[in-house]
Amino acid sequence: MAELVSKTYSEAIFEIALEDGRLEAIQNEFEFVVATLKEYPEFYEILKTPKINGTEKKVVLVETFGEHVSQTLLNFLKIIIDKKRGTDILDIKVDFDARVDEYNGVAKATVESVVPLSEEQLKTLNHNLTKLTGKEVVISTMINPELLGGLVIKLGDKVIDGSVKFKLEGMLEGLAQIII
Repeated sequence: MAELVSKTYSEAIFEIALEDGRLEAIQNEFEFVVATLKEYPEFYEILKTPKINGTEKKVVLVETFGEHVSQTLLNFLKIIIDKKRGTDILDIKVDFDARVDEYNGVAKATVESVVPLSEEQLKTLNHNLTKLTGKEVVISTMINPELLGGLVIKLGDKVIDGSVKFKLEGMLEGLAQIII
């Protein structure tokens, strides 16, 4: 249910931002709102709790973000509060970003490795992923010593596991079947 809610609301703000020609601006403003909510979790609790009525929450929104975000985003946040969906703001932002990336032809990839990748390795990987997806690929890297070697690439809902750990686990599984 929450996924449907976030997709519905993200689609609404995406369409409005696109229609107004303010996609990047709305995305940046929304990022500011989410960063604030993450930095001040007690503030986010105010928006989530049913103990505080919607009118008071909207006053807090205006006082907090009124000078920092457009009226478009502020109105959108008020609607979220009116519909008692304050708990879904972060998920809505994630879905909104995915829509913007799709619209702009951008794919995001997370690459896990045991050691940091060199610039040349990242460049080659980016080139290959761009060729695979047909989109501009933005790579973020993570160090994961548990992999033992190789890479794990997460690209959207796909996972390419080329880690030594994965290969060893596969070999162990194969051996276990032979022994039994």
